[in-house]
Amino acid sequence: MAATNQSGSHALEFVLTGFPGLHDIQHWLSVPFLLMFIVALFGNLMVIIIIATEKTLHKPMYYFISILLVGDLITGVSLLPQVLVILWLGSQRIYFNTCIIQMFFIYFTVAMESALLVLMAYDRYTAICNPLRYSSIVTDTFILKGVLAGIVRSLSVVLPVCTLTSSLSYHIKSFVTNVYCEYLSIISVACTRSVFNDIFLYFVFTMVILPDIALVGISYYMIAKTTLKLKSREARLKVFRTCTSHVFVILSFYISGALTMLIFLVKNSVPAYMNALFSVLYISIPPAFNPVIYGIKTKEILNVILSCVQKYKNNMFDLRND
Repeated sequence: MAATNQSGSHALEFVLTGFPGLHDIQHWLSVPFLLMFIVALFGNLMVIIIIATEKTLHKPMYYFISILLVGDLITGVSLLPQVLVILWLGSQRIYFNTCIIQMFFIYFTVAMESALLVLMAYDRYTAICNPLRYSSIVTDTFILKGVLAGIVRSLSVVLPVCTLTSSLSYHIKSFVTNVYCEYLSIISVACTRSVFNDIFLYFVFTMVILPDIALVGISYYMIAKTTLKLKSREARLKVFRTCTSHVFVILSFYISGALTMLIFLVKNSVPAYMNALFSVLYISIPPAFNPVIYGIKTKEILNVILSCVQKYKNNMFDLRND
């Protein structure tokens, strides 16, 4: 079949083959992905609305959480409906331009999540290790600059990824072993592959991901060091409760990413569906889990949710009595 490049992209399409070897149970696989989509959609919206409307939550940490959940919402909407369409209807075709747009939104929000986790770690470090200067350091200006820096950095990483992917040549119809337009899966079916594609991937890992992990690690090392010096057991427990949800999100984000990369590196030694399954879970788990983690583990947000539930129950009780 003839190859084409971006100039002929109007006719170019990819066929997302899903999870090879699991086609017999793909309808069952759709159940957890449907649940993740529902939670990603309504869970993120609920927590975002609660933070936006509850004045007591108008604090730096909750601003970061709300921005993080907006990104999760975008990721969930960009990814999970297509996964469900493939698993339910077997509709596997996606046009080249649509694929690049999906790739941009997914990887942009993932890059932003990494940046936000660093900012949130620094916020906790300042609040616990330097509480007297917290209000003068973590200001609205600091938050704005931090978020803008995260956006600029994410664009500087994701735009080259999309540009490099678009510059390669592909067959008119290429079969991709995945359920979404994952970068490594797409470039693996290219007719020609530039060495720069691999070099840039290593560059992103060493210049973006590793520094983020290091900064988060240093922040929490300092937090742990300060916490252990506290004489009050109650004070130590308070710090632990404050940081638990954030630590859980950090571990799930970076560990699942590491597992995804590891599976890709040894993909010839594992079943074909493993790479696709791990890559989609890495992207889809945070949008579904983060609102649950922050909603349950963050005391202030949980209190607002419970208060809303109690008000709803009281209103229903009053209506029945009337």
